[in-house]
Amino acid sequence: MRSAAVVSWPRCEDAMSPLRRLLPPSVYHHSYSPPWPPTHRFPMWKFHDLALQLLKDQLVTAWEDFVMPQPLQEEWIFLAHEEDYYRRFCSDTLDPAALRRIGFAQRPDHRQLVARTCWEAAGTLTCAREALKVGMAGHCAGGTHHAHRAWGSGYTVLNDLAITAKVLLQEKAVSKILICDLDVHQGDGTAEILQDEPRAFTMSVHCKENFPFGFKGLSHLGHDRSDLDVALPKGLGDEEYLATIFEHLQGALEDVRPELVLYDAGVDIHVEDDLGNLCISWKGLRRREEMVLELCTAKGVPVAFVIGGGYHRKRPHLTRRHAAVFHAASAIWRTRG
Repeated sequence: MRSAAVVSWPRCEDAMSPLRRLLPPSVYHHSYSPPWPPTHRFPMWKFHDLALQLLKDQLVTAWEDFVMPQPLQEEWIFLAHEEDYYRRFCSDTLDPAALRRIGFAQRPDHRQLVARTCWEAAGTLTCAREALKVGMAGHCAGGTHHAHRAWGSGYTVLNDLAITAKVLLQEKAVSKILICDLDVHQGDGTAEILQDEPRAFTMSVHCKENFPFGFKGLSHLGHDRSDLDVALPKGLGDEEYLATIFEHLQGALEDVRPELVLYDAGVDIHVEDDLGNLCISWKGLRRREEMVLELCTAKGVPVAFVIGGGYHRKRPHLTRRHAAVFHAASAIWRTRG
């Protein structure tokens, strides 16, 4: 098998800000966590809590060290989504069934939901651009992989991974992208949007007994196929899980030879996650993050990571899990120079 081309990255000391000495560029926007019903199943608070955690852990020294997303142009959105769907979402004219399908029928302020949705997709594109500049970057949101071309699903409205892939490929910033989706749920929307794009390789490793599969009355779900789908049995533990990830990601890096990896680091694989069904420990989660980033950096492939799913109701526990990928990135970043 052929090896991916090695890129030249700047030494750590060449980066000017304190953030870049401790952590690769990390993207955040204050709109990510608008006021949200406390009883809602989706933990909208987690994005702000994660940014606070990175500050508390001293991986980021000040708020101004976060990278602000660049605004998303509408024509970029239409590369991945039907314009009519996007317009109806923005104008709050989606029918109630469509909003229930997304999971956001209950929302305090639709305008704030639209803003945070667009800024989140913009953040992943900005994160990818940063990774192409310096080799690695992280996003304190993202992973909205259930959003399809003409409809939203699973708490996602716009598909940040698909939009980012489409834009970078159109701009010829890269010629091949690998989307490594390790959320516990299959990246069905990403698979559908990119199914006819040979320059984007979609890889999803997920629990086969979980959303979007096997839901009665939801016949629109469960039909989309990634370029590589790896369906794991319910209750799988650390050892077999990590071995599976290593085998398939290493193979994909060698076969696809991507110029960028978009990594969806969903933490709903954890044994205590409310929507998980796998039995991955805290140690296993940390090792996964280290392994994925190490495999990419060993091949010299820039990697942009997003935090993906996580649904534990106890805020400190969920925040700590999402921060794990940033700690893994920091360890690699500081030893690279």
